Amino acid sequence: MRYLFFIFPVILILFSCKTIEPVAPIQSVIAPPTINNVVSTLNIPVQIDLKKQLKSTEESLPKSFEGKEEHCEGVSFYYKFIREPIDFKFKNTELYYEVDGKFELKLNYCPKCHDLWDKNGTCTVPRVYASCGSNGEPMRKVTVAYSTKIDISPSYKFKSETDLKKFEIHDPCEITVFKYDATTQVKKQVKSQLEKLETDIDKQIESIDIKKSLEEVWVELQKPMAIGNYGYLYIQPKSIAMSDLKFENQKVNLDLSMNVAPFVSTDPRDLKKTTLPNLEPFKKSEGFDLAMDIHASYDSLTSYINQSFKGKIFDLNGKKIVVKEMKIDGTQDSKMLFKMTFEGSKKGTVYLTGIPVLDVETQKVFMDQLDFDVETKSLLLKTAKWMFSDRILDEIKKNAVFDLIPMLEDSKKTIGKQLNSDISKGVSMNGKANDLTVKELFLGSKYLIIRTNFKGDLKLKIE
Repeated sequence: MRYLFFIFPVILILFSCKTIEPVAPIQSVIAPPTINNVVSTLNIPVQIDLKKQLKSTEESLPKSFEGKEEHCEGVSFYYKFIREPIDFKFKNTELYYEVDGKFELKLNYCPKCHDLWDKNGTCTVPRVYASCGSNGEPMRKVTVAYSTKIDISPSYKFKSETDLKKFEIHDPCEITVFKYDATTQVKKQVKSQLEKLETDIDKQIESIDIKKSLEEVWVELQKPMAIGNYGYLYIQPKSIAMSDLKFENQKVNLDLSMNVAPFVSTDPRDLKKTTLPNLEPFKKSEGFDLAMDIHASYDSLTSYINQSFKGKIFDLNGKKIVVKEMKIDGTQDSKMLFKMTFEGSKKGTVYLTGIPVLDVETQKVFMDQLDFDVETKSLLLKTAKWMFSDRILDEIKKNAVFDLIPMLEDSKKTIGKQLNSDISKGVSMNGKANDLTVKELFLGSKYLIIRTNFKGDLKLKIE
C-alpha cells in the first residue's frame, strides 16, 4: 500500500510531462482557378533603328549609270548620270527620299542616210555634233525623289513597294544647232534606269530580318526573370500582334500586342517553350495592365510567418508556452493548415486551421475562422485542457496579420530592374513597374496563389 502511494505521484508527474503529439490531419485542397485562365494583354512600343540598314542600302545601289542609242538617221546620243548620296527621310507611313544628281549628254544628228556603200547606212552630209553638260561644260543638275511603302506580312517579312515620284531637271538641255530639246530624251532614258533601282531598293529593304530579333524577344520572355528573394517571374507569351508601321528620323515605330499569362513562383519551373507564332490582328492598348498570379510556396511563407511567431511566449493562467516554429503544413479543403511546435509548461505540436482573408483596401492578410484541428482538440482535452481556450487562438489570430505592401513595393522595384536590360545584341528592353496590387487569394496544394493587378510600361529597341 505504501508502495502504491509512492508510485502514484510519479505516474502523475510522468503523465503531466507527456509531449503533445496529435495525429497529423489528412490534407486536401479544393482546386483553385488555373493560371491558364488569367490571360492579359501586354502592349510593347517597339522602335527599330534602320540607320545601318539604310546605309547598307545606299552603299549597295549604283552610284552612276550610262547608256546610248545609235541611229543612222535622226538623233543618236550617249548619256551618263551620277547620283549623290541618298537622303532618306520619313513621312508617317512612307519612306521618302530625294537624290541629287547630274548628267552629261552627247548627241549627233544626221538628216538623211543611204546604204549605197555601207549596209549600216551612211549619212549623206557631215553629222552635226552637240553636247550638254560635257566638253568642259558643267554637268546638268537633276533631283530625283522616291517613296517606299513598307508593310510586314504575318510571317514577319518586310513588304516594300517603291515608286519614282519626282524627276526634275534644273538646267534644261536645248540643242539649238538643230533645234532639239534633249530634256525629254534625258528624262526618258535616265528615268528608266532610276525605275530599275526601285527593285533594288525593295530587295534591300525586304532583306531586313526583323523576325530574328522578335524570335529572340519571344525566347527571352519565356525565360524566368529572377526577382530577388521572391523567386521568378514568368511572362508566358501566348500570341503576338503588330500595329502598322510609322516612320520617324530613320526609325520604324510600331506596337507589339501580346497575350500573356504571367505569374511569379518562389520555385523554378520547367515550362514548355513555344516558337514565335504568326501575327494576329492588332488591337491597341496602353502600357500593360496584367492579371498576374504569384505562386508563393508554403515553405517560403513559413519563413515569413516565423518572423512573427518564432520565440513568441503565450502566458495562459501562469502556464507558459514558447513557440519554436509556426509552419504552414498544407491545406484542408478551403482552409490553411498550420503546424505549431512549442516548449515550456508543455512541449509538443498542435495543428490549427484557418482561412486567409485579404483586405483589399489595406493590402493585409488575416486569418479567419482560426481553430484547433479535430485531432488536436481531442488530445488537448485529455492532456492539457488549459491550452484549449479561445485566448491562445485570439493571440495567434492577432499576430497572424501580414502587411503585403512592403513585399509588393520591394517586388515592384525588383521587377522594374529586370525590365531594364539587354535581351540580346542589338535588342534592349526598357520598362517600369508602376503599380502592383493584390486582388484575390487562392489555396493550392503547395502554393498560396496571390492574384495581383500589375501595371507598368515596357518598350523594346531594335538596332
